[in-house]
Amino acid sequence: MPIIAVLATLLMIAGSIQAGPITTIDHVKSTQATTKISYQFSLPGIEDNNGFTSVQLKEATSSRNIPGEPILPIIMRTLEFPLGTRITGIQCAFGEINDLHLAQKITAAVKPVTEQTDNQPMQQPVQDEKIYSTDQLFPANWYSCRLTGGLNTDNILTTFLTIQINPVRYNPVKDLLESASDITLTITYEQPTHPFTPLTDAYDMIIIAYDPYASLLQPLVTHKNNHGVQTKLVNISDITKGTYFPVEGNTIQENIKYFIKNAKESWNVTYVMLVGNYKQVPVQYSYLETDTGGRYQELKFATDLYYADLYDATGNFSSWDTNNNDKVAEWPYPEGHAQVDIVDLVPDVHVSRLACMFKAEVKTMVQKIITYETTAAGKAWFNTLIGIGGDTFDKSMEGGTDYNEGEVCTEKAMELMPEFTPIKLWMSLGNLTTDTMKTQVSNGCGFLYFSGHGNPRSWGTHNNGDYVNWTGRFENKNFYQLQNKNMYPILFVGGCHNSEVDVTPMNFIKGLLTEKLRYFAINETYFGSYYLYNWVPQCWSWVSVSVPNGAIASIGSAGFGCVSIGDFNHNGIPDCLEGYDGWFETQFFRIYHDEHVNVLGQTYDQVVTNYVHTFPVDTNRYDAKVLETHILFGDPSLVIGGYA
Repeated sequence: MPIIAVLATLLMIAGSIQAGPITTIDHVKSTQATTKISYQFSLPGIEDNNGFTSVQLKEATSSRNIPGEPILPIIMRTLEFPLGTRITGIQCAFGEINDLHLAQKITAAVKPVTEQTDNQPMQQPVQDEKIYSTDQLFPANWYSCRLTGGLNTDNILTTFLTIQINPVRYNPVKDLLESASDITLTITYEQPTHPFTPLTDAYDMIIIAYDPYASLLQPLVTHKNNHGVQTKLVNISDITKGTYFPVEGNTIQENIKYFIKNAKESWNVTYVMLVGNYKQVPVQYSYLETDTGGRYQELKFATDLYYADLYDATGNFSSWDTNNNDKVAEWPYPEGHAQVDIVDLVPDVHVSRLACMFKAEVKTMVQKIITYETTAAGKAWFNTLIGIGGDTFDKSMEGGTDYNEGEVCTEKAMELMPEFTPIKLWMSLGNLTTDTMKTQVSNGCGFLYFSGHGNPRSWGTHNNGDYVNWTGRFENKNFYQLQNKNMYPILFVGGCHNSEVDVTPMNFIKGLLTEKLRYFAINETYFGSYYLYNWVPQCWSWVSVSVPNGAIASIGSAGFGCVSIGDFNHNGIPDCLEGYDGWFETQFFRIYHDEHVNVLGQTYDQVVTNYVHTFPVDTNRYDAKVLETHILFGDPSLVIGGYA
């Protein structure tokens, strides 16, 4: 087939343009420029598995894995431009098209799972009938793209063009697969004549604190300034009274976000530390819904990523409420419903939280951060990685495999950190108990990774085949029993709601009033919210950091987790490593080790940015939820391993 050129107009899926562009971005005098990307492809491999067909392509970087849609190989590519660059056109040219006729339907992707439950049915691929009954090629085009704005690896504000190339397309009615021998994209764009430029370089970090904590934070401000991190302390009242910038926004959350934006533009801040619990420095709530009316219904959850995502790809304010109805990041259930609010998701500053409820916790955190940064370097204890896991999901759900998902993920982290001494506390090794966890962590370690199930009160896992007995548990109270003084790890936890920052004992009363006796019920269709343990005083992940010993920082989910199970794309790699929480968690270790990113907030946010550029966060609600639910507790400017 001769080469065909198709001129396409770029559809900006990410972020509608808001009023009030940044004055330092000017498109009037921009000039056109072009860039090309080209790929050549081998013929796809076809394999029949369990009554379905799987498609492999050696050049693929990942698979399209949206629940209900055919699993197809794809190429993901992200290009960087100065913030405010306009993409004016994309021309696609492709070569010979090869037709392959299939004997069976291509496997559909399954939904991620959250909890292990008794008698839960096997996760059969459920086909989206809108796709599988339509006589046309899927995906509709050879490529799609998304524009976002945020910090690149050099902490420079950037417009990212992420392109998904679809080398194979599938007609499920005709059982036909089309593959292209090569694809070339020519991208035309206009760079801004005046790229984003802050007024000054006054500060590297701002600490936004609940007013009564201000004086207690002064030693930390001094420590940061003495180590070259120019830091300014700002009280919540400074924001609401307009002490530094005019007050903008209709809610306290918007007031804070606009303040951070003004601090970015006026002072060129890179790091933002929020100091206070979910009410003292209010969290934002995402209205991304999952399983509405079902056992694992979640209609909203707390998110701090809102404060980090200041700009869209054009350099305009990223409000997360593009329909202006005061419901942020709105994405109604059920499946197939498009997101309502267009959300960028790429961080423009590195944000973290010290969720302190009391002054004593502020004092503890100031002491721990200063001690860690000034004493950890060169210490033998730091070069240890403890991985804790078991069999997270039963093989009856996996479609033919029997992975111990928690062990698979923690082992992957150890492979990515070969210079660290690995300590495996695994159910399969018979050495995972509460006592062994306390003993090993008390000996000190640089990194601590739990992978399993969780709630705000505890973390746990199972033996393979036994999903009734929680034979590996670590509860909030156990953190107080640790003896790792001045040997604090970075903690990453895979589990639902371990980082649910907005827990409060008042939820017990609310639950009883709302659900009556069903508050304590568990059956096949209902899960009483008592067992969500959102009535504890503080969540597991924050307790792990706020205790006198424990961790120096922790990362986990404020909502239900999203885990891939089995190997439904049949490539020999456990799906728990190829997407959702497992990919997110293990990438942190890769970026730290391989890319030598050793500042906590930057390491974490590089995972977030890479996730946006690897997965369809604008069309798969579960991908977006992975990012929005995760919260970083700690100091975003923390030097991992301390100052040399």
